[in-house]
Amino acid sequence: MVRLIASFLTAAMTLAGAATVLAQNMPTVQISSFDKPSFGHTTASLIEANDFDKKHGVDLQWVFKQGRAANTDFATGRDKITIASALLSEANRRLKGVKSVYLFNVLNGHGALLTMDPTINSIADLEGKSLGAFTVTTNYAMFRYFAQKAGVDLSKVSVQSTNTGGLATLLMAKRADAVHFWEPNYSKMLVSNPGKLKMIEYFHQWQAIHGAPQRGFLGIAAHEDWIAANKELIPKIYKAFAELAKWLPTHHDEAASIIEEAAGVPKEAFLMALSTARYPLDVVPAAEIESNIKALFQAGIESGYMKQMPDDGIIYRGKVR
Repeated sequence: MVRLIASFLTAAMTLAGAATVLAQNMPTVQISSFDKPSFGHTTASLIEANDFDKKHGVDLQWVFKQGRAANTDFATGRDKITIASALLSEANRRLKGVKSVYLFNVLNGHGALLTMDPTINSIADLEGKSLGAFTVTTNYAMFRYFAQKAGVDLSKVSVQSTNTGGLATLLMAKRADAVHFWEPNYSKMLVSNPGKLKMIEYFHQWQAIHGAPQRGFLGIAAHEDWIAANKELIPKIYKAFAELAKWLPTHHDEAASIIEEAAGVPKEAFLMALSTARYPLDVVPAAEIESNIKALFQAGIESGYMKQMPDDGIIYRGKVR
């Protein structure tokens, strides 16, 4: 019996040693992301908590930054791979000569308005009103697109620009008649102010406008030189995100607990976002939704966010799955 126990212990120590060596030899990839609260931080937290990256042979090391720093550091090449910027940001970068490439999609678009004004029941009611928004974001660019499609003359809307943290103050202090939000702050505001806020949703109008669901918004982008040197890592990174997309639909409660601890978002708020499809995970290679991506680029042109289509090099066509 003593010999048997000793054999088991030796085997266990051998396996532990092998796991340690494996972890040490695993390739690491630094990915930049907007800091909390953001879609990127949320996605990173769920992957990290479940080791979905290591399960597929890569150690993703997340570097969280404020929005301006994240955008600047990726544009200059200080950061080589990111989930910090949306498709329209990448299009603008590509147009300015930055050789960034969209590898695969992670999340589709969501943005909406919150208001306490009883006369505002749709985007069309905004003329003559004041709107609070973080106007440099691509999410706001998409709001402009939907507003234009609804026939709103945006020159008749008084827009007050602030950063993400200032949006709630504008709304609750009634310094703006409506405020533009996105997740996770959108659901957080609803949970913190039960029964006080009216939701003005509009992203669902994409289907009516284009005859197909909206796909492609926020995903993983990388510089061409990084891609050339690391092509074999791209499928590993993709599988980590695909694993999250497979796991999340049946683990809402666990995911909400992780996000509450990692980002300070109330569990009830994240559960609300998940149950109402306001955390629209859609992990798919960019090349498989090329027509959807180009439709989004066209929306960016129509909203005035960008001047023209980027070249086709922005969409990665190598092996992803």
